[in-house]
Amino acid sequence: MNLKIRTYREPSGQRNAVIVDSETGMPAFWPTLYVSSRLRAKGLAVNSVTSQLAAILCFYHWAEVRGINVESCIASGEGFSRNEIDTLVTLLRSRISDLPELISASSKVVKIGSTQPKPSDIWQILEEQPKQITPSTYNDRMVYVGNYVVWLCDYLSDQDGRALPEKRESIEKIGTDFRAILKSMKSVEPNTAFDASKSLINKDIRTILEIAKPQSPSNPWVGTPSQIRNFAIICVLLDTGLRTGELLSLKLKDIIMAKQGAKGLRVKRRQGSKDDPRKRQPGTKRSEREVPLSDGAFKALDLYVSSVRNTIEKASQTDYLIISVGNKSSGVPLSSITPITNSIRDRTGINLTPHRLRHTATWRYCVAQKKQGRKWDEFVEQLCLKFGWSSPESPSVRHYARRYLKDEMFELTIREQDKINAEMEAAVAAASQEIVNDN
Repeated sequence: MNLKIRTYREPSGQRNAVIVDSETGMPAFWPTLYVSSRLRAKGLAVNSVTSQLAAILCFYHWAEVRGINVESCIASGEGFSRNEIDTLVTLLRSRISDLPELISASSKVVKIGSTQPKPSDIWQILEEQPKQITPSTYNDRMVYVGNYVVWLCDYLSDQDGRALPEKRESIEKIGTDFRAILKSMKSVEPNTAFDASKSLINKDIRTILEIAKPQSPSNPWVGTPSQIRNFAIICVLLDTGLRTGELLSLKLKDIIMAKQGAKGLRVKRRQGSKDDPRKRQPGTKRSEREVPLSDGAFKALDLYVSSVRNTIEKASQTDYLIISVGNKSSGVPLSSITPITNSIRDRTGINLTPHRLRHTATWRYCVAQKKQGRKWDEFVEQLCLKFGWSSPESPSVRHYARRYLKDEMFELTIREQDKINAEMEAAVAAASQEIVNDN
């Protein structure tokens, strides 16, 4: 059995994911039924479904290595031993991309004087692999697998109408016991870095803006169109803190220019849009909202639209704001901005990710409120609305609440932020002038 996760786009525009046999292309029956009857019924986005399928895929890889037929084991009422469940943890801590190679390598282990690998040899190899996922991802996988096995046991217990009630209860108990054991094995590592800053320091922000500025000698991207687009992306994310999916889901009509001079972006949910050609459609995590834009970020975005996007012929075929430029896919909605932040990270050594730009924007907003002398309770609701959090009690909001109540170094941060805002606007003005001169 050679299973993998496949995502696809349905004719309706809805994105979906299934576990398939990579040799035959056929979907795995039980995981597919689980997706259609349970996960999609909850309205989960394809990324959430994929995360749960990744855990279920680990579960079936574990069963393969252990020589367990999952459905037969459950239907017989035999269930899983504690020792077997203990070994599941090893695979749940591994990256999905590493599993085929790990399992292939472990199956070739043969002790001297024997013809078949021993289970202890296989698990020794797997245990020695470095663990590449975070404790929170591991804990999520434990929940996902536990829920899947409970569902599978409940379903199989109803399959045989002639089974005695005691047999059905025994099968259902397999699921509840399995989930209880996994729950007891969840990671309880304390998050010692909860109060640590997740945002960029002012020096790093300056370095990033200087390198990302169009026409900069250190700019990592080839071609003025790519440089202008990527600079606009960095400025918008640094200013608004949009999530990646929110940025890539924007359309031209989502740019707000009010008569009173207010500028901003309208974040909308567009999951399942037929006009989006991307197989893995970017998702908007929370409710729709309007996000203000500073003058500097708006000018950078306007420069991209007027001098880059509007000059690409194929761009007229889509309404999406952020598109590919300078390659064979020019005019097609951009699928990821991670390569952009990776380019800056490789050039500068700064640990830059799209989500770190979100943290930075959030903290800069908090600093601006502190500059106005506002107390946390006076603007926390605005913070949630601006950055798309559902409640002031969410972990991310509490992280900033705890930081906000620490007064150290605020005055220095405020002065430095004013300089950065001025430098951002100067960079946009310089880039605009360069384009005028070139034309």
